[in-house]
Amino acid sequence: MGAVAGRRSVHVGTANSEVAMCESTVRSSDQQSDRMSSDIVTSRNAERAAPDGVSPITRMTLTVAELLEHDVMRSASIVAGRGGLERGIACLNVMSVPDIVRWTRRDEFLLATGYPLPRDPDEFSGLVEQLSERGLAGLGVKLDQYMSNLAPKVLATADRLNFPVIIIPHETALDEVLSQAFTIIVNRQALALKLTHDFHHRLLTVALTGGGLALLVKELSDMLGGAAVAIVDRAGSVRAISDDRASFEQAGLLRSDGCIAIERLLDASSPTSSDAPWSVAKISAGGLEHGYVIAVDGSQRRLPFVRTTAVEQAALVAALEITRELAVASVERHFASNALHDLVTGGSAGGVDSVAYATTFGWNLNRTVSVIVARQHELPGAIDLHPRARELAALRVVNQWTSLVRNHDSAAAAAGFAAELVAVVDAGKAEHIARMVRNELVTTGLGNFSVGISGPGTAPDQIPRLYQEARVALAVGNRLTGAGAVTSYSRLGIYRLLCNVGPDDLRSFVIETLGPLLRLPQPSRSDLLTTLSALLENRCNVAETARTLHYHYNTMRYRVAKLEHLLGPFIDDAEASMRISVALRLLEMDEILGSLNASDGSESSSHGRQHAAARQPKAIA
Repeated sequence: MGAVAGRRSVHVGTANSEVAMCESTVRSSDQQSDRMSSDIVTSRNAERAAPDGVSPITRMTLTVAELLEHDVMRSASIVAGRGGLERGIACLNVMSVPDIVRWTRRDEFLLATGYPLPRDPDEFSGLVEQLSERGLAGLGVKLDQYMSNLAPKVLATADRLNFPVIIIPHETALDEVLSQAFTIIVNRQALALKLTHDFHHRLLTVALTGGGLALLVKELSDMLGGAAVAIVDRAGSVRAISDDRASFEQAGLLRSDGCIAIERLLDASSPTSSDAPWSVAKISAGGLEHGYVIAVDGSQRRLPFVRTTAVEQAALVAALEITRELAVASVERHFASNALHDLVTGGSAGGVDSVAYATTFGWNLNRTVSVIVARQHELPGAIDLHPRARELAALRVVNQWTSLVRNHDSAAAAAGFAAELVAVVDAGKAEHIARMVRNELVTTGLGNFSVGISGPGTAPDQIPRLYQEARVALAVGNRLTGAGAVTSYSRLGIYRLLCNVGPDDLRSFVIETLGPLLRLPQPSRSDLLTTLSALLENRCNVAETARTLHYHYNTMRYRVAKLEHLLGPFIDDAEASMRISVALRLLEMDEILGSLNASDGSESSSHGRQHAAARQPKAIA
C-alpha cells in the first residue's frame, strides 16, 4: 500500500521525469524483485536469529534516520532538523512544480532538485514551514546549477521546526532513492502481514483448545520475544501474568499490593506511541469491559512493531476465554445458589440435606459462623442497558462476590440471589471480610454496596435466623447511615431489641403512644413529628431545640404545649419521654422493614406479613 501511495505521488511530476522514472523502473524490475524477495527472507531469518526471537525491525514505519542508513543514502548528509530524525515515512514524493504543497500529505518524504525550489530565502523558509505543518517527514534536496547551497535562514527554520533537511549527493539518482525506500516500506508491510497472520494462528489455537488465560499469557509473551505480559481485571487485579514481574515494576506499573496500576496505563499523559514501553488493549464482550491485556518491554529488548496488533488480538481471545469461564461458572453458581438458598431460608430441600450438599462445594458449616448479606445500589445508566448486558453484569457481580469472599475465607459459602449477595463465613472474621469485600467490589467499579452482618451461630440449623438478622442489619444500616453502610446486627442497639418483638405488639404500642399525633392531617403531622424528634434528641431542652430548628422560643413553647395536649405531659416525665422515643424508633423501623403501617391504625397487621412475604429472596437461575 505504501508503494502504491508513493507511485501516485510521483505522477505529480512532469511527463519527462515520469517516463524516465518508469523506464528506469522497468529496466531494473528484475533486480528489484530479487532484492525484495531477498530482503523479506533476510528479515524473516533475522527475526528467527535475533536474541529472544525479536526482529531487529521494531516498527513498521520507516524513519528518516533509518532511511539515511541504507546504501543509497549513505553519502547523503543532514544539514538541518536533526530533532526530527524519528519522523515516519509512509511514502515518497518528487517535487517538480513550485506549488507542491497542495499535492503533499502527512508522512511523505519530499525529494527535489534545485530547479523547482524557491530562490528567495524568505519564500523557501515559508515553504519549509508549510511542509512541516502538513506533517511531512522531511525534505531531500539534490543541489544543482539552479541551487548550489541552502540559505542559512532556511536551515535555521528547519532546525526550529525539527524538520529534517537532507542534501543528496549529485551522483545519487532520485529514482534509486524512490526504489529502495519503496522496497523497504513494502518489505516491512509484508513482514507485518506475516507476523500478524502467525499471531492470529497461534492465538486462535489457544482459543480453540481452551488453553485458558495462563496459556494465552505464555503464548503472547513468546510471540513478543519474551515480553512481560499480564491479563488483569478492571481494578488491576492480576488474573494471569508471565514470570517477568520486574518489567512491570521497572515501568512503574506494579503497585505495592501486587496489582497493576491501571490508572497509569490509561492516563492521558502516558506514552501511547510506538515508542512507548508498553501496549494495552481492553477486553470487551457483550457490551461489558472485563479488564485489560498488557505487554511491557524488558530492560534488554524491544517489542516488535506489531505488538499493538498482537495485544489487540490477544484481548479478543481473552474475551472468549472469560466469556467461557463465566458460562461454566454460571452453571456451577446455579447449583451453589440453590443450595445456599435452601440453607438460609430453610427451604424445601431441608437444612440437613443442604448441609450435606454443602460439602461438595467446599463449604465448612460445622463451625461458628455468621451470615453476610450485601445489596448493590443501582449504577447510573444501568437501567438503559440491554437486558442481556444487565444479566451479564449481574452474573459478573455474583462471580466477583463469590471469588472475593472465598479469597478471605476459603471454606465460606457464597452465592447470589435475585437482589442479594449472601455468604456464610467464619464468625470471628465476619466483619473484617464484609468490609474488605465491600471495598474491593467498589474499587472494581461495580457500584456501591450496603452490607449487613448477623450475630454468631454455632449450629447449621441456626443459619436461617442468622440470615434474617443480617437482612435486618442491612436494612436498618442503609436507612440510618445511608448507601454503602456496613452494619452489624450486634450493634443495632435498641433496634435489635425491637426487631425481636412481634409486629402486632409493636403496632399496638405505636398507636397507643402516638395515635392522636398520627391521626393529624398533613403537613401538621410531619411538622410536629419533626419537632418531637428534635425535642427528644435535645433531652427536652426547649431553648436548645428552638435554636436547632431555628424557631422563636415562644413558637417552640406553643408547639411543645400542642404536643403535650396530644400525647400527655412528657417534658418532665422521663418514663413518658422514653416511651415516646421508642415509638418514634418504631416509626423509623416501619419505613425500614415494611412491617408496620403506623400512620394509619385502621389497617391490620396482615399488610406487614404480606409485604415481608413479597420480599422473600429467590436464587439466581
